[in-house]
Amino acid sequence: MHNAIYYEGTYYLLPKEFDNYEMFIQNLQDKALPAQYCMIELREDHKARNFSVIKGRSMAPYFLSGYHDNPVVVTIENCENVYPVHVEVMDQVEYNAQLREVINRVCPGCLRFKPLSNRVQSLNGHFEEMTLDGVCVFRQESKPAPRSFHNHLFSFGGFFVRFDYASINAQEMSNNIKQWFYVRYANALLEEIDGHKVLTLHCKQNELLAPILAKAISQYIEKISAGTYHIRLAADYICTENILTELLMDQNSETFRKDCKKYGVSLAVLEYDDHASDKVRHSLKELVDHFWLFPLLQTNGKDYYLVADTAYVLKELRYRSPLLQAHHANVSIFDQYKNSHYQISFDMKQTLL
Repeated sequence: MHNAIYYEGTYYLLPKEFDNYEMFIQNLQDKALPAQYCMIELREDHKARNFSVIKGRSMAPYFLSGYHDNPVVVTIENCENVYPVHVEVMDQVEYNAQLREVINRVCPGCLRFKPLSNRVQSLNGHFEEMTLDGVCVFRQESKPAPRSFHNHLFSFGGFFVRFDYASINAQEMSNNIKQWFYVRYANALLEEIDGHKVLTLHCKQNELLAPILAKAISQYIEKISAGTYHIRLAADYICTENILTELLMDQNSETFRKDCKKYGVSLAVLEYDDHASDKVRHSLKELVDHFWLFPLLQTNGKDYYLVADTAYVLKELRYRSPLLQAHHANVSIFDQYKNSHYQISFDMKQTLL
């Protein structure tokens, strides 16, 4: 076990001259900022490959030695963005041996599991999904495999940029949205306003997620079309806490879960210390920018997100757990299976709400 820090999205081993985090932070506070230190950067992916064998990849807080072990100069500009963490560092041989033991102990029961033996040695696919403490957010115990809205989004984006979308009429575009995302809208109107294509969608009655999905699709389309194509709803839709709470009410829960399963989405509620809003949101900016998370409603200490891929997002939240733990964050994920609560920590236990 080694003392380390998490700073601006990266893990670093403490410099050798400091025995613990307290000594390091005291030294940092005594210095004029920005301050520089020589530290070893800890990477989850060293991008090392050996033909069909994936090497140099691990999952925090377990890291590999033997790849990038030379200290780098790290400039720290803000003490408040430095978070303590304990990590384990080992060579590839030891990591593989421990991972193999964990797989054989934890993975049976998962539909994606293939027993390892002396004849089946490959650990590929597990390095980026299974931690040495036995946490796997990608576990699948029921068929079919859950859909991912994120995958649909990027598949639709490939279609969108390959074809002449400027010539596609409103009904064709509405049909394409239905084909790719399984969302049906009552009708659609395509207009040209100030040189921009504007597709207006009318939601069907009693459709719980259609307005939220329309906004998510719109954000993506505006990005890949450089703002020349817009999707909007015929009636103004403001996502309030009452609307989100209504989605989860007992009388709507069965329909909501079916919709989640059909569309490949989840609803996440992230709660944390109310003074940490800027830090927590900044830490999730990459997930928002790459369309893994769509902010629905943000208040002090409590944010709601549409989740485009639950397993991947939980993996990324785990990576950010030093910051999230420091601000007492927890996330509740509501999806097609059951309402689950994940404590953002290195054991990430799952319990029923």
